[in-house]
Amino acid sequence: MFLQAIRLSPLPEAQGGGAFLSRDAIFPLAEQVGLRYNGRMQAPLRIGTRGSELALRQVQLFVDALHEQVPGLATEVVVIQTAGDRRTDLPLCCVNRATGTADKGVFIATIEEALARGEIDCAVHSCKDMPGALDERMALAAVLPREDRGEALIIKPGARMEAPTIGTASVRRAELVKAYWGGRARTVSIRGNVQTRLRKLLQQEELDALLLARAGLNRLGYAGRQELEFEGSRLCIADLGSDVFMPALCQGAIVVEVRRADSATYELVRRVNHAPSELTIRAERAFLAALGADCSVPVAGYASANGRGLMLRVIYVTADGTPVRLTLKGDVDHPEELGREAAAQLAEWR
Repeated sequence: MFLQAIRLSPLPEAQGGGAFLSRDAIFPLAEQVGLRYNGRMQAPLRIGTRGSELALRQVQLFVDALHEQVPGLATEVVVIQTAGDRRTDLPLCCVNRATGTADKGVFIATIEEALARGEIDCAVHSCKDMPGALDERMALAAVLPREDRGEALIIKPGARMEAPTIGTASVRRAELVKAYWGGRARTVSIRGNVQTRLRKLLQQEELDALLLARAGLNRLGYAGRQELEFEGSRLCIADLGSDVFMPALCQGAIVVEVRRADSATYELVRRVNHAPSELTIRAERAFLAALGADCSVPVAGYASANGRGLMLRVIYVTADGTPVRLTLKGDVDHPEELGREAAAQLAEWR
């Protein structure tokens, strides 16, 4: 396993003309965040993550939110290379089997192992990468405010969009492409971080476009943009409606995972939880867990809340290519029940 530490410790505001917190200021701060004080502050909060630019950006969003709640708190980012990062030669749906990670998410298992061993205190994940059933030793302490959950089609100059060849490593996206273009489009498996996939789009002559999560583009600085420039080429960004081309369950959500037994870290991280976002992913994760769906299952959807009501829309593509759509409504007090009910109704189609 590859780990690399990056310290993110902003200087606290000066106390009495110095650059460090005074002794009088440290005691209440230590008590406030539930950390021990033994003549000095406890070691920095160690945050595990993948090492891509997008993953590090997501960690920075968490760190910034945490520092708003606890100014001066020291944090340390630990970069961990996962099975999904190492085995880019395989489709995502085949990595678990090849690496022996069973039903764990290919971008999650190695980080969870480090968390279980105490090498890190918490882990920041893209929620859509997580398996529906959480390790019983772990807990999701916080969900950050959810980004745009939709999909974006990145189109290069000269693309033949009436019958395009689209790059994606996702089984879900590949099946939805068939339905969206009525069988006229085809997909080619490409993997890698955002920059790698953009480069492959330009280099591989057969490709006309690729599919990316709009949330990732927004976090990388392309929010509100309908085009981007990459390595001298101008690419078009076409947003696809969530009801027409459904996103991955939990797409756009960042979650922070901790050890269930570590109550101090849980309470600290919980300070940045965004309740409305948590509500929707609770319904979506319950659906995935009840369905037993991993990255090899062509299922998509999203939950949305409005007042006291909660709605869950999902689509499942059967073995013969038939898209089955469901829309269910429930109460915000019982999001998991809504997810489980949706899975039960889909069971007859599997």
